[in-house]
Amino acid sequence: MYIAMLLTLTLAFPSCNVEMDLGNGSLEYRERTGYLCSSDWQDDWYDDYGYHRFQVLRFYPDGTGEDYIRVQDAYGRWDEYRYDFVWDWFDAFYTSIRLNYGGGDFSYMDNIRLGNGRLECQLDGTWVSFHNY
Repeated sequence: MYIAMLLTLTLAFPSCNVEMDLGNGSLEYRERTGYLCSSDWQDDWYDDYGYHRFQVLRFYPDGTGEDYIRVQDAYGRWDEYRYDFVWDWFDAFYTSIRLNYGGGDFSYMDNIRLGNGRLECQLDGTWVSFHNY
């Protein structure tokens, strides 16, 4: 009986040849990647030791990126760090990014919210808010 019903439905509703655009070619992928790569993303804050930290993330459409960090102590001394990474969307909903810094060093941006010039997420478990410029 089940086979007969399936055959009837198949004959009654012929194929529509509807294309599904999934993965890296999907509209959502292109929109979210385009927004992410359209700006430099910056954040600054004071850590638990009173150091002022300034960070800029740059994402490129080819899956590469740059991470710039400047740390300044209370006396005005500062250090700069620059890192290159390879990034990819880490889930099918484009709400998580994996940053591969090489040598087995990864960071994860989870629960990403993009819009209004902001990139909010949990970066390695800590809520952060980057602004575009």
